[in-house]
Amino acid sequence: MRSMLRRTNGPLLAISLLALILAVFGLTVDRHPGHTEERARLTPEQVRPLETLERAFTAIAEVVEPTVVKIQARPESTRFRGNDQETPGGPDGEENPFGDMFRRFPFPMPGQPRALPMPRRGGGTGSGVIVRIDGKDVYVLTNAHVVEDAGGVTVLFHGGTQVSGKGKVSVKGASRTDDLAVLKVTTDKPLDPAIYQARLGDSDALRVGQWAVAVGSPFGLESTFTVGVISALGRATTIQNTNYPRLIQTDAAINPGNSGGALVNVRGEVIGVNTAIATGGAPANAGVGFAIPINKARRVMEQLIATGKVDHGFVGVTVGTGMSPEQMREYTGVSEGAFVQQVQPGTPAEKAGIRDEDVIVEFDGKPVRTKDQLVDLASGTPPGTRVQVKVIRDRKPVTLPLTLAQRPDDQQAAASAPGTGENRPARRLGIDAQDLTADAAREARLPADLRGVLVRRVAAGSPADEAGAQAGDVITRANGRAIRSAAELQDALGGLKGGDTVFLRVLRAGPDGTRSGLTLAITPVEE
Repeated sequence: MRSMLRRTNGPLLAISLLALILAVFGLTVDRHPGHTEERARLTPEQVRPLETLERAFTAIAEVVEPTVVKIQARPESTRFRGNDQETPGGPDGEENPFGDMFRRFPFPMPGQPRALPMPRRGGGTGSGVIVRIDGKDVYVLTNAHVVEDAGGVTVLFHGGTQVSGKGKVSVKGASRTDDLAVLKVTTDKPLDPAIYQARLGDSDALRVGQWAVAVGSPFGLESTFTVGVISALGRATTIQNTNYPRLIQTDAAINPGNSGGALVNVRGEVIGVNTAIATGGAPANAGVGFAIPINKARRVMEQLIATGKVDHGFVGVTVGTGMSPEQMREYTGVSEGAFVQQVQPGTPAEKAGIRDEDVIVEFDGKPVRTKDQLVDLASGTPPGTRVQVKVIRDRKPVTLPLTLAQRPDDQQAAASAPGTGENRPARRLGIDAQDLTADAAREARLPADLRGVLVRRVAAGSPADEAGAQAGDVITRANGRAIRSAAELQDALGGLKGGDTVFLRVLRAGPDGTRSGLTLAITPVEE
C-alpha cells in the first residue's frame, strides 16, 4: 500500500482538485418543472473522479494509521472535588476519554469576553507518532503536556497491542519549552518499520490551501481520520506560558485527544504534531486547529532521543514593543523586525555589539519580521553557532557577528532559587520570579540593600508581557503590600481569581544606571 501511495503522489493533488471541480459543476440536476417527476442519476463519468479521490484518501489512511498510537497518561494521584472528578481515572479506574490535556487556544468570538487557556491536568488521553524503530525499542513523538506529571503511561498501537509499565514505557526526554516529548516503548516483538514508522515531510515547503489530514485519538477514539486543508502558516501565540512562534493552522477536525497526533499531507508524510485548538468558547472543534511544524519537531526529537534534553540557542535580548507598525517605522525607519528593548549584560548580544533600540531584521541569513520569529530562529540554533545578525540602527543597516550561548534553564534556575518554590501564582501572570539576592542586585545595578523579587523571565504574550513587565524588573509591592521575597509575592497573589487585577510596583534599572518606578496592572489567567 505504501508503494501504491508513492505511485499516486505526482498526480494526486491535481486529481483531487479536478474532482472537487467536477463535484461542484458536474453533479447537475434537471430542475425544469416539467421533469420534476424524474430523479436525476449520477453518471459513471460523474462518479469516477470522486471514487479516485476516495481511493486516494483510503490509501493515505492505510499507510498513516499504523504509525499513530493512543497514549493514556495516568495521574500521579487521583483527586476529587465533590462529585466532580479532576483526573481521567474514575472511581473504579476506568478511562475517561474526555480527560485529555489538549491545549485550547480560544479566540474570543464577537460579543464574547476573551477566553483563557485550559489548565493542565495530571493525566488524560492523547496521541503520538512513531518516529523511530530500533528492534524492540519504539520511539514515539508526542506533546510534553500529554505526559507531563504522569504517574504512568500506556501506549496502544494500531491493531490493539497495548504496552504499559515502567519497564516498558518511559519518557526518554521532554522539552516544556517546545511542548514536545519522546516516549521509549519496549515491545515484546519487533515492529516492522516499513509499516509502523512514520515518514516525515518538509513543513517549510507547505502552502496555504494544501490538503491536510489529522490522525489521532479524539475523545479516546483511536485511529480517527479527518480531512481538511492548511488554513494558515506561521501562527504565533502563547498558551500556559509556552511560546508557540510558528504554528500550522488547519481546519481538519481535531479535538481533545488529538494532542501529539499526526498532521499529514497527501503523500502520507507527517508535516506537524497536533497541539492546540481555538474554541471560541465551544468545548471542542470549531474548525481552527494548530500543529507544531515537523521540521522543528524533528530537531527537538533527535536531541531528545540522543541525550534526553534539548539545547536551545540564546541571544540575550528583551524584544517587543507596543508600537504600531506605523509608529515603529516613524521611530526606526522600518515597520517589521524584532525591536530590542534591552540587551542583557554579559550575553552574546552584548558581546556582539547589539544595542538597545536596535531592530533585528535578519538572523543567519533569514528575515526576521516579528519577535516570535527571532525567538524561534535563535531557539532552534545550537549553542556555539556563529551567525550574522543584521540590525537597523539609526535608520541604517549594521551587520554583526554573534555566537549563541546555551539558553539558561529556566525551570532549573527557578527550582534552585531560594524561596521561590513552585511560584504558581506568579506563573499565572506569566513571570518567573526569585528572591533578589545580593549578586542579582549587583548584576542588575540595583542597591545592595534593596528588598523585593527579581523578575527573571516574562512569557511572550502573557498578561505580564502585555502590561509591560520586563526581565530584570524588581517587584517591591503587590496591591499596596510590601514584597520582600518570592514567598511573600506568592502569598499576595494566591487569593486572586479570574478577572481580578493585581497592581505591581516595580523598580527598573536603565542601561545608564538610572532607576525608575512603574506601576503595572495585570490580570492573571485562570488556574
